[in-house]
Amino acid sequence: MKVVRPTARVLALLELLQGGGTLTVADLAQRLAVDKRTVRRYVEHLRELDVAVDSVRGRYGGYRLAHHSRMPPLMLTADEAVAVVWGLLLAGEPGSGPASELAVQTATAKVRRVLPAALAQRIDAVLESVDFLAARTAGGPDSARTDGGGIVEVLLELAEAVRDRRPIGFGYTSRQGHATHRDVQPHGLVAHRGLLYLTGFDLGRQASRTFRVDRIVGLRLNEGTFTVPPAGESAEPVLGPLSAAPHRHAVSVRIRADVDHVRTHLPQMLATTTPLGSADDDGWLRVVLHAERLEWVAGKLAVIDRPFVIERPQALRDSVLALGQRLITASQASSAATDHPTAAGADGSD
Repeated sequence: MKVVRPTARVLALLELLQGGGTLTVADLAQRLAVDKRTVRRYVEHLRELDVAVDSVRGRYGGYRLAHHSRMPPLMLTADEAVAVVWGLLLAGEPGSGPASELAVQTATAKVRRVLPAALAQRIDAVLESVDFLAARTAGGPDSARTDGGGIVEVLLELAEAVRDRRPIGFGYTSRQGHATHRDVQPHGLVAHRGLLYLTGFDLGRQASRTFRVDRIVGLRLNEGTFTVPPAGESAEPVLGPLSAAPHRHAVSVRIRADVDHVRTHLPQMLATTTPLGSADDDGWLRVVLHAERLEWVAGKLAVIDRPFVIERPQALRDSVLALGQRLITASQASSAATDHPTAAGADGSD
């Protein structure tokens, strides 16, 4: 039968010990409103949690935190531990604050050292398996959300599978809402633009695939191990342009603009951007992507607001012309409304 310990009083004992010095068993028993035997049991529970509590013998003996323990193990849940480490790693993002990369690394190492051993090992798997560089290039500190829907536990299990090279199986819901079962060799985890992605080799489809972690359910480990892919391969399917698919249009456009301006509207995840090197093409880029809706591409070209030439497909020209006509019509309607105000507004009333 499992013994249920009064957690609140155990934590209260830890808080008393953190005050420093040696506290007698009698004093602790009085403050916690328990007997001496119970105090000793609480101390053993703290030691099970890797809190270094020393016993002091003698007339004024009792308990104290070990002198070498500058900070006791943090009483964090798995969710809290991931949140703390994640925030520290994202603090190293260029322009996010005064923290240097070295300071972030040392702070992360210190937090990891004072976590309970079992949780620290799981956090180690996250540190080894997740590509945080992608998250740092994506935005602010909340650009790699790990909250909600049990996603932290899934992240921890995936990280351990990546580290240990263990094949996995899980249920997966596609963007179209189709639920399937996947057996995958997990290659890596990537944090990018507010989402977490798993990259790996789909055994059923015999092809590399990328999966959104928040769409994974029922994760389990399969038997055996596999050979890990070359370093850096895990991020490529996520950071590169979206792959071709039957429902996507292959688009190629030349745009006269600088790369940074184009990537503000079409990030590396969505499109490849290649400068054209010939003298006749000075300042021009070739932008290649795959899109489900050509109307969306037309809107992006309008927002980029630079000279462009459509190379393919022909249907994109029709979408651009249709968008231009809608904008002209809307502009004419707006001008007419301004030139001929309604009677309700002519006298200044609402």
